Amino acid sequence: MFVHPQMLLTLLSFLFITTLTNSITTPYKPPDHLFINFGLPKNSPQPTDKRGNRWQSDQDFILATQSATSNSTAKAVEAASTPYPMARIFRATTTYSIPVTTWGPKLVRLYFPPLSISYDIIDTKSSFLSLTINGFNILRNFSAFAVTTNANAHANTTAPITSEGLVREIYISLNEGNGQKGLNLTFSPSNPDGFGFINGLEIISVPDGLYFNRSGSNMVPYLTGGIQDYLNNPFNFSDSIAMENIIRLNVGGSIVDPSVDSGLSRTWFGRDDDYMINGLNYTVLNNDTTITNFNYTVATPSYTAPELVYLTMRLMGPYVKKLKQNQNMTWLFEVDVGFNYLVRLHFCELDSKINNTGQRVFHVSINNQMGAHDIDVFALTGGIFIPMYRDFVTLFEGSGTNKASVETRGLLSVTLTPDLTSTYGDVLLNGLEIFKLNSSNGSLAAPNPNITMTLTSLQGNNRSSNSSNHLIPIIGGILGAILVVALISSIYFIIIFRRKNEKQKFMKTMSKDDTSKLKWISPLDDSGSNATTASVISSLPSDLCRRFSFAQVRVATNDFDDDLIIGTGGFGKVYKGSIDDGATIVAIKRLTTTSKQGAREFETEIEMLSRLRHVHLVSLIGYCDEHGEMIIVYEYMPRGTLRDHLLYKNPERSENHTPLSWKQRLMICLGSARGLHYLHAGAKQLIIHRDVKSTNILLDDKWTAKVSDFGLSKVGPTPGDMGPTHVSTAVKGSVGYLDPEYYRRQQLTEKSDVYSFGVLLFEVLCARFAMNPNLPKQQVNLAVWARYNYKNKTLHTIVDPNLTGQIAPECLKKFGEVAEMCIREHGSDRPSMGDVVWGLEFALQLQETAEKIMQNNLSDDPQGEISDSTISFKLDGENALGSMYIENESTTLNDDFSDTKMVDMGTKKLLDSRTTTFNSSESPIIDMKSGSVFSEIIDPKAR
Repeated sequence: MFVHPQMLLTLLSFLFITTLTNSITTPYKPPDHLFINFGLPKNSPQPTDKRGNRWQSDQDFILATQSATSNSTAKAVEAASTPYPMARIFRATTTYSIPVTTWGPKLVRLYFPPLSISYDIIDTKSSFLSLTINGFNILRNFSAFAVTTNANAHANTTAPITSEGLVREIYISLNEGNGQKGLNLTFSPSNPDGFGFINGLEIISVPDGLYFNRSGSNMVPYLTGGIQDYLNNPFNFSDSIAMENIIRLNVGGSIVDPSVDSGLSRTWFGRDDDYMINGLNYTVLNNDTTITNFNYTVATPSYTAPELVYLTMRLMGPYVKKLKQNQNMTWLFEVDVGFNYLVRLHFCELDSKINNTGQRVFHVSINNQMGAHDIDVFALTGGIFIPMYRDFVTLFEGSGTNKASVETRGLLSVTLTPDLTSTYGDVLLNGLEIFKLNSSNGSLAAPNPNITMTLTSLQGNNRSSNSSNHLIPIIGGILGAILVVALISSIYFIIIFRRKNEKQKFMKTMSKDDTSKLKWISPLDDSGSNATTASVISSLPSDLCRRFSFAQVRVATNDFDDDLIIGTGGFGKVYKGSIDDGATIVAIKRLTTTSKQGAREFETEIEMLSRLRHVHLVSLIGYCDEHGEMIIVYEYMPRGTLRDHLLYKNPERSENHTPLSWKQRLMICLGSARGLHYLHAGAKQLIIHRDVKSTNILLDDKWTAKVSDFGLSKVGPTPGDMGPTHVSTAVKGSVGYLDPEYYRRQQLTEKSDVYSFGVLLFEVLCARFAMNPNLPKQQVNLAVWARYNYKNKTLHTIVDPNLTGQIAPECLKKFGEVAEMCIREHGSDRPSMGDVVWGLEFALQLQETAEKIMQNNLSDDPQGEISDSTISFKLDGENALGSMYIENESTTLNDDFSDTKMVDMGTKKLLDSRTTTFNSSESPIIDMKSGSVFSEIIDPKAR
């Protein structure tokens, strides 16, 4: 049969196009897809998870262990879904060899349990695990408990933690040349005498070219702060790299289940506005998910991301272009410092109004570095409903400019800025992925976190009990056990006796020679690499506060006795100590080598506090800067932080703590506001705290609130000067409390403190975190959620249940009004701290007046006496947030009220304490002449 060449060519072209189209659109089927259940006995029936996947025992793959009998299995105490009913406990280094059928990229998922699951023979709080995969250091001192409770910054993870547990995604490529046709995983406890555990492992073959390109190098734009041009400075993204997924978002949409992810079973989380600055202000476009003209391409095949990701997007919205002149869309993600990150942005134009090039053009910046100019999705893809993505690699070195500061975590930003010369002057984004790349030494693990003494002691208790169980059978019999106990007891008392003598000798030596020079290894040792720190700290004001020798500090803390630790954090440890022969109890903060606070913050805090005196500021007593140590001595605050007493961080503590009453919370908020007002208006210079949050409000034995931690504080512009009204500085602060205007413009004003304080007010009212990604989408950001409820007159529905019946409706209305004004988007719309003080004073007076009225109405006693416990207020939408005040002015105008104050507050004509002279007889007497110490101790009232 004769076939015309032209017909043959046409037929072959049709077959090629058909095959190519099928390869582009056909769901991906991985050649390797293994599910391994750790702790499952060998040869036992394979359990099936809720998605129908069958899990096999890990014992089928054990290659070697230092001591096979040292490992064990834990079982879940309550019902748990696969793979969480069992866990493998590693008490010794154990290696697994898992064969695969193909070379190339592999996705390794590590499964750890949700916080709600407990196990029979282990305490998950005491587990610290290390893991290497084919030579890459994946985990080091990893604690699943620390991650799920956010107790350890180094172990934190940006991706949301779901009710199904914690999942870590690792990507690694197997090369034929390295002779490894399989995955070798080595698990070991981080502490040689401790343990680690894991529940499940999943291995999936990843399509070649999705992230790794085995056929050759993959050149990706590399943003390092220097040359940012793609051609001049590319990153060679080869298959010799290991990486971990940090976040994966369906931008503008809801969560995408793994079952629709084209064979890779990835979860695409929703709630991208939780990571945005003013996310709810921007538009979401959700297109019809049943469209038939959606087109994957060779460059973007179906396994890149599911259609559900590309069929939702976020854009700025159709408002006037000139209003967008200083606007952008920015997402923030907490990541580890010192690593390269791959940022993948997914785009797909969905708007039918876009029918030509040049209509929607925008720029991309990663980590404040320009990544791409003039992205026009319609022009790049050739139409709408055609997906594409762009990759960028950035080196994240931290957000601060101070090289002496040791940062371990920071905020990586992704910013889209509209080109206002385009038709619509807008941006778009459909999906986002961020991956951490291994360091030069092959590590994906964060800087090595410290295992706390508390957890170590827990491990020690477990070890001692296990050791005794091994000894008894060897000695045999009851007599042997008695002998062992007696021997151990003798050794124990000998050790205790010797330690006691050594401590007494040490204390005597220190008391005789307070100036003795003791060699103490530290990151700021003058002989080390950071010797320049000594010259920085040498200017500290020893004339305004005490300068302690290191020997004196050691005496004050019993040589930094762990029993005296009263707090820990990113800075290091805080000890309860005593000075002046035990006459004065103090708090001693010792900054560690991995402290987020560096020499600059240390110096700033001492410089600030040494010149500030106020009843609502924590008092500085002194400091120590010998031997490279950075130690600050404060007045002791026996009741700890405000957050400790809101009880939401540690609910189990509620057994030993009574929730703060509403009156206590009001007084604490008022005291904190007075302290901040003093910083803004009472001192010689405007001082901006820059890190207002509940953990930086401390409480003394009388529940007096005091603002603390001035390491990030800045001196602001002088009021009345003709210069700038802000301070241009790198963005620092705490997520959830950070002023979005400050972040967007990098211009710091006192109104940034006002915003943070507004979040604090709602935190006190609602007793919840400022940011909680485990909550439903709209509730994650407390400021956004509280503003929404305030505007909808439903604020009473999110009040802490412990306050039921305690808040007068009029008080809640005023309190909510003050808090909402504080968190407004633009600083110019926010009140001054002086106005905030006045508003809170008014709220307190409304509360007290309502209580008096209630007492008089409820009491049968002519004297009007009644127990406070019988007073109960009912909150509903109308009373709590409607227009109702106490209408009878003759009732409310008592000795504590003035008609003027009522009118001023009602019309919002509030005094600005920075520009208005104090006229009240209650105004504080502030010594402004000396210029050395700014004090308001004489009269603690701020107005």
